[in-house]
Amino acid sequence: MVRVIRDLPDFIQEQLSNLPEYRMGVHRVVAILDDGSEFHNVHVAWAREVVRVGASEDIPFDPGRVVAVRNLP
Repeated sequence: MVRVIRDLPDFIQEQLSNLPEYRMGVHRVVAILDDGSEFHNVHVAWAREVVRVGASEDIPFDPGRVVAVRNLP
């Protein structure tokens, strides 16, 4: 079994720790990648691991490419 790395870069983890949680231990954010593309409804567990993106069962981007996050309204 291959483990897919879903952890966000350290500086993004720091940003998330300053944002309010959506649910206990979970942030729901917009993730902005290094090419400017945005993914909405990204669920991040413990300010570290991307666990879900919308209704998709797959993570459609490399979490290492995230350069910024913002809370969903």
